[in-house]
Amino acid sequence: MRTSIFFFFLVLFAVTTAGHIYTIDGYLNYSVTKSMASRAALDIPKFMMTVEGLEGRHYSKLGIGQSLVSLPFYGMGSLVERIAPENRIFRAYSRSFEFPHDNDLISTKPQTLIKTSDKDGARVFFTTLTNATVAAALCVLFWMLLRSFGISPGLAFVGTLLLGFATPLWVYSRDLFAEPLFACCLVATFYLLREPGASSEHRKFVLAGFASSLGILVRMSFTPIVGIFAVYLIFTSGDFRAGWRKALKYGLYCLPGILIVGLLNLSRFGAPTLTGYHTAFDKGFSVPLGQGLFWNLASSYRSILLYAPPVLLFIAGFAGFGRKYRAELVLIVSIAAYVFVIYSKWWAWHGGWCWGPRFLLPIMPLLILPGLVVMGKRPRWGIPLGIVLGATGFVAQLGAILINYTAAYSYWIKIGRLDWAEADIHKFTPVTAHLKAMLATSPANYDLWVVQACRVGRSQCVWIILVFAAAIILATIRIVKHLRTGQLERSAQLES
Repeated sequence: MRTSIFFFFLVLFAVTTAGHIYTIDGYLNYSVTKSMASRAALDIPKFMMTVEGLEGRHYSKLGIGQSLVSLPFYGMGSLVERIAPENRIFRAYSRSFEFPHDNDLISTKPQTLIKTSDKDGARVFFTTLTNATVAAALCVLFWMLLRSFGISPGLAFVGTLLLGFATPLWVYSRDLFAEPLFACCLVATFYLLREPGASSEHRKFVLAGFASSLGILVRMSFTPIVGIFAVYLIFTSGDFRAGWRKALKYGLYCLPGILIVGLLNLSRFGAPTLTGYHTAFDKGFSVPLGQGLFWNLASSYRSILLYAPPVLLFIAGFAGFGRKYRAELVLIVSIAAYVFVIYSKWWAWHGGWCWGPRFLLPIMPLLILPGLVVMGKRPRWGIPLGIVLGATGFVAQLGAILINYTAAYSYWIKIGRLDWAEADIHKFTPVTAHLKAMLATSPANYDLWVVQACRVGRSQCVWIILVFAAAIILATIRIVKHLRTGQLERSAQLES
């Protein structure tokens, strides 16, 4: 069933992809991938937010993990580009959106970075499918995590649908930000370290160490999370000495990630501790904690409750989950508190031009988990609550799926409500702005690759749509078959 779930989400994420680069982070990650694939190097052309390193070369300050994972997808794009050079369907993207303003409509264009799609075509398109694949893998891992807590396959699948389409994960499956991969590493480590069986303990520690090492390569902020997991192992192993042995074993397998980051920093900037965030551009952890927490929790601009309503299940399931899984609840709270604190203090707490609280995306699966576990035992209130939160979250994401989220910033700048310094940006409400633009913009201009590709290559697109449709139907049939088989087996067990 795991394979069917993976392809189910992969196809849905792929069919709703935009096929282009959105923002500077995505461009930098793509540029590093391109440099590694074409030149076996890490330096890239000078651009906004690149950092000058040794010998005057410029580098991305972002972690290398996202670019590494994107390499196979870039390779596929290069192959397609050689077979069908200048194919227009891989250079199709929406160029304008309509935003209601007073009694008029204001036409705005998305950020010009997406014009890279014109130049690199299929290479950009296939590279942007990296996060569709990563997000699908995250959904499978989340389903497996839910099953490990005794949740039925059907409810676990419904919970995975909440994560996939009622949180910003759906939006970021279309982009090249690193947060989906960070989340994937986090959930994989959580799943592997929770009650490892004696027969496969070594293998699970190796895999958990690999996942955590990759997480460190994605963002160095993953490193303290390794320490949180180590403390969890020490205090949940029964015997204190055994706990220390497990923690050290896990930590040992995390060392490659830390060592690689140190060597990369040394080769690029001249010291293992220079990460690229040491320039004057980055202002460090300069936001007052209370103010940052308020903005991430309650502001109309980046509130996690507004952009990811299913996280409210954490409150609903807190007490019930804690009674049976106290150690896991402490682990979730510890990781969530750490992420909330550092990204509420960070000078760019809002994540720049993006959708919702980008930096909080990695902890959303863990925040949804307790409510889903309790929901299985209390379906009378759990199911209606899940439906309401899921529908609300789906609508919130839909605006950013159909309308390029950089267009909203262009609109605010155009009408004089926002300057490039983003002063008072926390007062804006992108969700309502996007929903209004979604209703005002012609569906022919929606930010969906499949819609734009059909405008320039209808015959090719028909075949692509047929393949997507066949794949999703097949995956759905297999999932339904697995769920029905499981229900019949449980019924037989109850009767016996």
